[in-house]
Amino acid sequence: MAKQPAGKKPVTRSSPAPKPAATKKVAGKAAPVAKPAIKALAKPVAKISVKRIATPAKSKPKATAKEKAPAPKKVPAKKVATKAPVRRPKPRSADVPQIELTAKQQRFIDEYLVDLNGTQAAIRAGYSPDTAKQMASENLSKPYLQLAIAEARKQQQARTHINADALLLQAWMIATADSRELTEVHVGCCRHCWGDGFKWQRTVAEFNKDRERHINDKTTGLIHKDDEFDEQGGIGYSPLRPPHPECPDCRGDGYARDVIKDTRYLSPAAVQLYAGVKRTKDGLQVLQHSKEAFAEKLWKHLGLYEKDNEQKADPLTTLLSRIATASGNGFVPVQNDPESATVAKPSAFHPRQEVDDEDD
Repeated sequence: MAKQPAGKKPVTRSSPAPKPAATKKVAGKAAPVAKPAIKALAKPVAKISVKRIATPAKSKPKATAKEKAPAPKKVPAKKVATKAPVRRPKPRSADVPQIELTAKQQRFIDEYLVDLNGTQAAIRAGYSPDTAKQMASENLSKPYLQLAIAEARKQQQARTHINADALLLQAWMIATADSRELTEVHVGCCRHCWGDGFKWQRTVAEFNKDRERHINDKTTGLIHKDDEFDEQGGIGYSPLRPPHPECPDCRGDGYARDVIKDTRYLSPAAVQLYAGVKRTKDGLQVLQHSKEAFAEKLWKHLGLYEKDNEQKADPLTTLLSRIATASGNGFVPVQNDPESATVAKPSAFHPRQEVDDEDD
């Protein structure tokens, strides 16, 4: 028996299906032909419904609002020739009419800016001395003259660079300046503080001078040749050294001396405070502006003083008035003490003298 070659699968032969038996013809009626039951034998085949899936067409991206709206065409702008801005003077006031000043009124304004004295400015401007006060009052009350004076003051401040800010700064510098930049009091040691054994001490120059004098006195015979020079506390005295705390002469307090500072090296505030020097019989006196006066001006400018100077009121009277008003007891404080001895005011009424009844 032949063998099947290796590597090949065996072929299975299918047996032929049996033929159906032939039906016999019978005389008479024709017998019904038996049909094979195909439906029973055949397995039900599932109907596969194939739907045609429409492939989605490539959708275009939705156009945005900007893309939908057609872009406006750019119209080239017309070139407009720019003119340089013309500086026009600001109107003084819409309510005040601008009236030309007379020569005398302009002279009055110029003179008024000198000392801000209306009467004297009117006299210097040519008005009669008898009516100068009245004319100055009239001129200063006219609106257009007030505006002219204000403009003239602005121009004056622009020329001289003097304004309220500069004066306020000067007052502040004087009020806050340090007086020690002009004069100082230095305390140094005394002659005995650092001498040998707390004896009187000389400087080097004083020591050499006294020693030469002692030698000359020996040669001239004013002193004995055997006398020796007394060096006392030695040399090295300097008033710049601090006092010795155990010095028996100054008790450690030293001695004070006045020092006047060099005005070439003063600070801006000290320059404003400095008012010069005065030579007296006792020496130089450094003059200064009053710090209190300028401080008071600053307080007034800042409104630190109470209205109508109310801080001078008696605090006790004010307190009692508040208590009486709050409690409603009818108590009213008085300025004068009722218990103090008071002198009765003179009166025209005199007490009647009592007369004893006498028997007739």
